[in-house]
Amino acid sequence: MVAEINNRKREHLKIVAENDTNYRSVRSGFERYTFVHNALPEIDLHDVELNCQFLQRPLSFPFLISPISGGEETGLKLNQALARVAQKMQVALGLGSIRPALVADSALSSYVVAREVAPDIPIIANLGAVQLVDGIDRKRLNSVLKSIGADALSVHLNPLQEALQPEGVPRFRNVSAAIEILKDTLPIPIIVKEVGFGLSFDVMRRLHKIGVKIIDIAGAGGTAWARIEGRRHTQENQEKIAAEFYEWGLPTAECLVSGVQIEGLKVIASGGVHSGMDYAKAIALGAFLGAAAAPFVRVWYQQGEEGAEALLTHYRETLRITMFGTGCRNLKAFRNNHKIILENEKLKRAE
Repeated sequence: MVAEINNRKREHLKIVAENDTNYRSVRSGFERYTFVHNALPEIDLHDVELNCQFLQRPLSFPFLISPISGGEETGLKLNQALARVAQKMQVALGLGSIRPALVADSALSSYVVAREVAPDIPIIANLGAVQLVDGIDRKRLNSVLKSIGADALSVHLNPLQEALQPEGVPRFRNVSAAIEILKDTLPIPIIVKEVGFGLSFDVMRRLHKIGVKIIDIAGAGGTAWARIEGRRHTQENQEKIAAEFYEWGLPTAECLVSGVQIEGLKVIASGGVHSGMDYAKAIALGAFLGAAAAPFVRVWYQQGEEGAEALLTHYRETLRITMFGTGCRNLKAFRNNHKIILENEKLKRAE
């Protein structure tokens, strides 16, 4: 089983690194918004404060490198590299599914390595909702999470991916109950996320009702996992079926705007955060953190740790200058501020 999972993960990483796996017609939705330029910001650029806290650890700016790898050699190298960069830049890091580590001790090192090189940042472990329904050894899970030094466990919802995956297990009956039980018994917080198709308002509201306080919307507009799984099929008819879903999903901005309306819910915005401006718009629209995964895989393959650090710097400085350009000294003034960011049509009317 572990060999099969690791082979799948290697294929995923290779496809993401070497191919255009993004949505074609569906966009993230951030293009629908424009910032209101402030020519009298009454602050200096160096006055802008980006720091915040997440999972009781400080961040230099509100960013998460989303989970995508772990369990095999390539995942170990990638996790180690991204963890070093995240530690240096003081941002949060997500690890790929820890399922291999629950099955075999040999896979644990690819996750443990992150905390070894990044002692101070929030590290989030990750596990599929299907594994919760199938039943997991809670003692083993707690032991693995402790070994990793995880500050939270992210449970990913990926029903469509499982339905399209060659070896997928699309069993999602009783997932809500399994998440609620895990939330009440795990010693660390639970985060629930999608993998790139988005979370609707109804789903987010249901998750909040069972006590989930942090979600990652992972909307459409970035990496299209239907496209990735379609590439993995060897049977032409199955690839054609997968192709029917290449543009399936809810745009990230749409999910974000509805999710932040749920009081007490912290929303992480990922999915199609292609640029620093997308990231700045996500925070302005109310995201607690912005996040991305595939861009870091690609830049690591091409440029190594220096490339990953440069990408994080790009996100950070774009946010800083955007806050300066809208006259916001800190995140409290910037986040979910409807005076500084408007839908394009509303902006036209305002003019």
